[in-house]
Amino acid sequence: MKLKSFPLKRIFGVSALLFFLVSCTRAPEPPTSQHNSESSLGEVKSAPIVQSATVVTAKPEYREYVESFQAQGTIAAKQTSNIGPLAEGIVEKINVKVGDRVTRGKVLFQTRQINYRLRVEEAQAQLELAQATWEEAKTLMERYRPLVPDGTVAEITFDKAVRDERVAKANVNLAQTQLSAANQAFKDTLVRAPFNGAVTMRYIDEGVYMTNRFSGMGNSAVVQLQECEIAAAILFAPEARLNTLSLGQIGTLEISGTMDPIEAEITILNDRVDPAARTVEFRMPFKNPDCRVKAGQSVTASLRAKPTSILVLPRAAIHGGNGDRFVYRVENGKALKTSIQTKDLDLDWVSVISGLNDQNKVVTQSSLPLEHNLEVTESQAP
Repeated sequence: MKLKSFPLKRIFGVSALLFFLVSCTRAPEPPTSQHNSESSLGEVKSAPIVQSATVVTAKPEYREYVESFQAQGTIAAKQTSNIGPLAEGIVEKINVKVGDRVTRGKVLFQTRQINYRLRVEEAQAQLELAQATWEEAKTLMERYRPLVPDGTVAEITFDKAVRDERVAKANVNLAQTQLSAANQAFKDTLVRAPFNGAVTMRYIDEGVYMTNRFSGMGNSAVVQLQECEIAAAILFAPEARLNTLSLGQIGTLEISGTMDPIEAEITILNDRVDPAARTVEFRMPFKNPDCRVKAGQSVTASLRAKPTSILVLPRAAIHGGNGDRFVYRVENGKALKTSIQTKDLDLDWVSVISGLNDQNKVVTQSSLPLEHNLEVTESQAP
C-alpha cells in the first residue's frame, strides 16, 4: 500500500504556531548591568546639598549708661499767703488790685482806725494818771523814811507807804504796757506786704467787717500774695523711680508757654509715697525774674539717673517682636536660636537684660536666611 505524503506548507504553519506559544510563556529577562548603572547615577544627582551661610558676628559689651527720664508737675510760687487783717474791724481802704507787684512793707489795705486811735489816747491818759499816783506815793514814802527812827511816824505807817509806792510803780508799768499794745493795734490797722510779690487774688471790697479770730478761714483773708520771683516746680515721679532721685540732682524744666528750658536742682524730696497714685513728690526751685513763669503752669522735668554699667547689643542682631525677641548665637560653627530679654536704648542699640553674656557671639549679618542649627562661617564686617 502506498503512503500518502503530508503537505509541506502545513508542516511550516504548525511549527510557527508552536514557536509563538513558547515565546509568550518565557519569563522576562532581568535588566542589564547598563540599566542598573544609569538608575544609580540618577539617584546621586537628586540628593540634597548641605548649605553653609557666611555671617558677621558681634559680642555683647558692657558700657556706662546714663538713663534719662521725665516727670510731670505744676509750677508754684515760693510761698503763697492769704493776707488778712491784724486788727479786726471794717476794711476801710484796699490799696492794691490783682496783678499788682508789691515790695515788702507796702501797705496793702487798712482797717478803720478811729477806734484804735481812741484806745491809744485812753491808754496814754491811764499812763499819765498812773505816773502821777506813783509820784505821790514815792514822795510820801520818802517823807516818812527819816521820821521812823525817832518814832514820829509809826513803822507800820511807813511800811504801808512803801507798799503803796510799789503798787503805784506797778500800775505805771501796766499802763505803759497797755499803751504799747494800743499803739501796736493802731499800727496794725495798716496791713503791709510781708515779702516782695504779686497780688494774685482779692477776696473782698471796702466796707466789709473782717475778723482776725479765724485764721486760715476763707472769710479772714482780704488779698492773696505770692512770692513769684522765686518759683518751684512741684513734680511727681512713679515710685519705681525713687532710687534714681536724690537731693542736688540736676535737671531741666520745660514749662508750657515758655521758650527756653530752665536748669534747676532737686532741693526737696518728699519721704512719703502717695499710696493711691503710687508717686513720689519732689521740688525744683528756680529764679523767676519779673515773675515771668506763672504759678499753675504745667511743667515737665527731664532728669538723668546715676551712671550704671549695662550689657548692650547692636539692634541688627535682634529678631522677633517686643514680647518674643531672640538672636542667633554662634557656637561650634552653627547658628543657635536663643531667646533673650532686652530694653530699647536708641535706634542702634538695645540693653540685654537676660539670655546672653559678654562672651557670646551673635549674628548681625548673614548671606542666607537664618534658621536654627544652620551651619555658618564667620566673616569680618565689610
